[in-house]
Amino acid sequence: MFEIGQISHPGRKRLLNEDTYDLDASADVAIVVDGMGGLDGGDVAGAFVRDYLRRALLQGDSPSDALRNAGQALRIQRPQQGASPSGASAIVACFSDKGLDLAWIGTCRAIFSDGRQYRNIVSDAETKGLLKSGTANAIQALGVTTTDKLCISEARLTLKRGESVLFCTDGMLEACTAAILESSLCDSRLSAQESVEMLLMHALRGEANNNMTALLLRLS
Repeated sequence: MFEIGQISHPGRKRLLNEDTYDLDASADVAIVVDGMGGLDGGDVAGAFVRDYLRRALLQGDSPSDALRNAGQALRIQRPQQGASPSGASAIVACFSDKGLDLAWIGTCRAIFSDGRQYRNIVSDAETKGLLKSGTANAIQALGVTTTDKLCISEARLTLKRGESVLFCTDGMLEACTAAILESSLCDSRLSAQESVEMLLMHALRGEANNNMTALLLRLS
């Protein structure tokens, strides 16, 4: 069984929160989306991607297929015009007590913690050869990058009791130092919800220029 923490905030400088997320514990599906494109752009694109991913995963699509198809659907739904296109980065997971199947594109990230230390799953997957496709995807976005050029990365994690995975947008990571991440994710006295609230509290003490979203799954 997973203990869950979840939080989202527009940050200190932006009125609009283009981040969004979805979690269906009964269906073992987690989604975090970072929209881009500004007013009537990023928030709309992010919501579209979130809802599409949820439907696709519940219908049995793999995380990577769900992302790829969401990007194509968004390009059809919102054709890009002008110099400020709308799109989204995203990370999705299908999880169970046996582990998590992850896929991500763009700037969303996943952080693993064993209760003593943490590591970025992207970097860890690169080191251990767990990625099934390219990793140079930070500047890519669903709805902007053409389907045949999408660079979707995948990894599978097996969790033990007390271990956790944090899914977050880049705004949260930018606003939190390594020390804050360690104290928030590796303190066994904190519940999953308290952990993400602590991340946000520390982030808001700084500039917090971007939207910030965090979703934490801890195997209990």
